[in-house]
Amino acid sequence: MIAKHIPMHAVNKSGFASLVRYLTDTQSKQERTGDIRMTNCIGDDVEMATLEVLNTQAMNTRSRADKTYHLILSFRDGEEPDASHLASIEERICDALGFSEHQRVSVVHHDTDNRHLHIAINKIHPTRFTIHEPFHAYQTLARACDDRGRIWPAQG
Repeated sequence: MIAKHIPMHAVNKSGFASLVRYLTDTQSKQERTGDIRMTNCIGDDVEMATLEVLNTQAMNTRSRADKTYHLILSFRDGEEPDASHLASIEERICDALGFSEHQRVSVVHHDTDNRHLHIAINKIHPTRFTIHEPFHAYQTLARACDDRGRIWPAQG
């Protein structure tokens, strides 16, 4: 598994709603999107979860940083973890980054040769309304993606 954070270099171009719209858009393809999962949100509807995140982000008026964290988890050719394993992987990665309590929407994409999971994470904590920026995220992601820490059965 490979994990990659997609930083937004221009904060004014970032937005949770636009990211979720992009992630859930089928782009006229039959097999682009798979399972969609909301975590730490009150409802299980994508639009309601997006509104909930936007309201949470609006509660933090001090930070001028990007309030959305976009993470992609890409699996090797032949690795096809099912929905329960993807949920475990997402929880482990988000916990390692310090986002276990944060709201997020994850979407499985099938539009490339390798299955991959996009995770849109609200960097604003849902009760404290403080922003969280993971410390040494690339090192944390490298450790979390190490094959020795694999948490789903090997395929093949």
